[in-house]
Amino acid sequence: MINYTRYLLKWNVARMNFAYKLRNLIERDVFSKEDLKVILGPMSDAAINSGITRSLNSKDILKLKRGLYLFAKNLRKGPISKSLIANKLYNPSYISFESALSYYGLIPETVYTTTSACFRRKNKMFSNELGDFSFDYIPSNPFFMGVISDEGVLVATVLRALFDLIYIRRKKYGSVGELYSDLRIEKSLLKIEVLKFSSKELEILARSYGKKNVYKLFEILVRAFK
Repeated sequence: MINYTRYLLKWNVARMNFAYKLRNLIERDVFSKEDLKVILGPMSDAAINSGITRSLNSKDILKLKRGLYLFAKNLRKGPISKSLIANKLYNPSYISFESALSYYGLIPETVYTTTSACFRRKNKMFSNELGDFSFDYIPSNPFFMGVISDEGVLVATVLRALFDLIYIRRKKYGSVGELYSDLRIEKSLLKIEVLKFSSKELEILARSYGKKNVYKLFEILVRAFK
């Protein structure tokens, strides 16, 4: 007679082994199918696909998008940042717009969609178990001008995020007061950010968009705080 208890135990171990094996082989919590092809060496695509499917069904890994995965909470090595996930979903990109302004505490509203600027002309939207992620094209050249790395996350500085927002939302302001009223930006924090840069540095950034409304914002900020 078959020992069904032992049979089910072996079946469960086999089902989970793929994800646990990956956890021992991969340092990062986020990984791609291409990473697996390199790490697992001679294992066939069919075997890798089967392992991924089993691990998705057992919730040992989560699908972020096609070909990109995240270990489940019980297998992660640390807390996961939605901003870091956004950087990996579509690149080159960086956190910007409302998400960056919220990141720095400049706007009071909670931002439910993680917003990013991307280098490619094709805008993108991804939805997964972590939330919604949007990516909008920004033409500024160099693309990463005014972008910093904060604990491994690429995020726009305050003024870069503000200029990006003005560009993509086609906002037009005639005064700092209109800017405060519309975006409810914290005035004292904005002044601190403007004073971090010379007028020339701000002008170079503003001109990189090639849009009158962005340059107009630069002029408004300089008049108000310089």
